[in-house]
Amino acid sequence: MQSLRKLKKRVFDWATRSIFDTPPVVCDPASELVVLSMSYHADLTMYLIAAKSFARHLRPQRFVVVDDGLTEQDRQMLRHHLGRIDFVPTSAVDVGRCPRRGCWERLISIARLCDRHYVVQLDADTVTRALPQEVADCVARNRSFTLGTAEGTRLVSAIDASRFVEGVASDHVQILAERALATLPDAAKRRYVRGCAGFAGFARGSFTFEQLEAFSLHMQAAIGDENWSRWGSEQVASNYIVANTPDPHVLSQAHYMNWVPRRNIDAAQFLHFIGDYRFKGTGYARQALSAISALKVVST
Repeated sequence: MQSLRKLKKRVFDWATRSIFDTPPVVCDPASELVVLSMSYHADLTMYLIAAKSFARHLRPQRFVVVDDGLTEQDRQMLRHHLGRIDFVPTSAVDVGRCPRRGCWERLISIARLCDRHYVVQLDADTVTRALPQEVADCVARNRSFTLGTAEGTRLVSAIDASRFVEGVASDHVQILAERALATLPDAAKRRYVRGCAGFAGFARGSFTFEQLEAFSLHMQAAIGDENWSRWGSEQVASNYIVANTPDPHVLSQAHYMNWVPRRNIDAAQFLHFIGDYRFKGTGYARQALSAISALKVVST
C-alpha cells in the first residue's frame, strides 16, 4: 500500500511539473499577511502549487516555511518562485513545554509571528481555485478562521464539544482531548470548533505562545503525556486557539472543502486534498493543472 502511494505521488509530481514554469510570486511589502507552511523535500511540487495558487488571489508580505527536511536546492527553488521567504528549521523552534513533532513546530511558529502579522497556515495539499472572499474578509477585518469539517460547521462551547464525544469508544488523541475540554478552567466560557488545521487564519494579536503552552500543559495532565504527544494533538490545539480568538469565523463548506471523490466542487474556491483521498482518482491532479494554467495566464 505504501509503495502504491509513493508511485501515485511520483505520477502526480510528473503530471504537475509545469508549476516550475510559472512566473514567480510578487509579494506585497505593505501587506500584514504572512503565509506559513510546514514542508519537506517530498512535498516540494505540492507546496508550490498550494502557495502560488493562494498568492494569485491574496498576495502576502512574505512566506515562512517551517523546514522539516528541504534540501538546499529546494530552498533555492522556493526563493526563486516565492520571492520573500524565510526558512525556520524544525530543530530551531523552541517548543517550550509543548510536544515536539506532530506539526507542533508550525503552530508554535504561528504563535510567535501573529503578534505583528496576520498568519495563514496553508497545507501543501491544497489548491485555491478562485478568490477566497471569506478569507480576504477575515484578513481585512483581522478575524481568525478555520476550515470546517462535517462535524465542525460552527463554534460550540467547550462543554458541548466534550459532550459530543462523551460516548465515542476511541483512544484517538482527538477524542481523548475533546472529552477533556470540560475539565478546562472556565470551560463554560471557552469555545471549540472541530475544524481542520490544514487551512486556518490567525488574527494579528489573537493569541500568545504562553496561552498555547498553558492549553497544552492542561491537556497533557488530563490525558497523559504519551497520548498528548501523538499525531493529532496539534489539530486539537489549533481548533481551540482559533475558537477562542475574538470573533472567529468557520469557513462555509459550500466554498471551502475537504475534497472527497464524487463531491460536487463547482462552487469551491478552495480545496484541501486530505491524505485518505488525495490520490484516489485524478481529481487532485486535474485541479492542480487548472491552477497552473491560471497562473500562466496571469503572466501573459
